Parts: sequence; C-alpha cells; structure tokens
Amino acid sequence: MEFKDVILLHEDFLADFGFRLDNRSLHYVKEIPLGKQMVFFHHTQHQGGSYLEYHLGIRIDQVENIVHRFLPSLGDYKERSITLVETMDRIDENMPRRFLVENDLEINEVIREVESFLVKKGFRFLDKISSGQALEQYFNADPKTPIATQNFTYRSARGITLTKLFNPKNYEKNKKIYLNMLNEKQVTPFTLACFINLLDYLENL
Repeated sequence: MEFKDVILLHEDFLADFGFRLDNRSLHYVKEIPLGKQMVFFHHTQHQGGSYLEYHLGIRIDQVENIVHRFLPSLGDYKERSITLVETMDRIDENMPRRFLVENDLEINEVIREVESFLVKKGFRFLDKISSGQALEQYFNADPKTPIATQNFTYRSARGITLTKLFNPKNYEKNKKIYLNMLNEKQVTPFTLACFINLLDYLENL
C-alpha cells in the first residue's frame, strides 16, 4: 500500500475530531486560537516491510514567526514549522516509537491501535498543551531534558520566546539558563549571535 493511501485511511476518523488533511504537507491539521494542532506520519521503507511513525504537533504562529527571523531556514519553512513535535511513546510509554508493517493486512491493526491511542491520550495531550502557558511550561520546566524531535538551537529559541510571551516573570532566569547551556554546548559563534539577536528583539517587544 502506498504511503498516501495509508494516510487517507485515517481521514474519516480524524475529520470527526476536527482535523482536515493538508494535501501539501500531508499533515492532518486542526485550527486552534494560537495556531494549529497536527497529526502526521513518517514512512520508511525497510527490508521486508516498512516503518510507520506517528507524530503529534503544536504550532504557535506567533512563536514561529518570531524565531524564524533569527534562525536560518529555507524557503517557506517558517510557514510550515512546528513549535513542538512529540512521538507516541513520549506521550504513552506503552506505545511503540514506530510500527513495523510487513504486509497490508497488518495496517488495519496499526490503525486501530493508533486511533485508540489518539482517543484515550493523544487528543487530550494536544488539548492540554495548546495554550501558550502550558507549552511554555512544557519547554521550560526543565530545559536540560531534551526534546527528542528538535535540536537545542531551536529548542532554546522557542523556549525563551515562549517565556517572554507567556511567562515573562521567568524571562531573566530562563535567559541565563539557555545562555549558559549554549556556551556549555560550545555552539558556533553564528548560532550564539542568532540567539543574542533574538533576545534583543524580545526585550524590545
């Protein structure tokens, strides 16, 4: 079965929860006041089968529009970028990171399991972190805990921007934490300069 066909098998189910398929990105998207919720997929061919990986995402438009002024990005990436992406196993430890599908008959079982996960935990997770305050807490409760789906350059930029917009009383504290961590990681002078320029912008909002 083609990847697009697998995606379309979820269409009616996700439509019931307010998600529509974006035919350009092949992400299922639901508009929220601050941006979008997303459910999307990765498909990797493997000898004897293929891997299917499901991701849940939140895009806060204001955050992405700010950080991409200062982070290198290609073309229209800032229009498509996602503030937070999480994998199923990070939301529910009983779920796998990905599914190995060896034939078309196994796809229906995967779909049943994924849709059950979305109903029981996935949609609830998306709703819980769709406010700016909740997402700020998710990023900044412990900046040293990695977010597996993004590198630290993006995580630090989004984390400090979320702080400034939604929890400004912690701005100075988090600024110091992120600057110290960027120095510890010995990022390039260009990366550090981008972050400092972002700080200057945020402090003049």
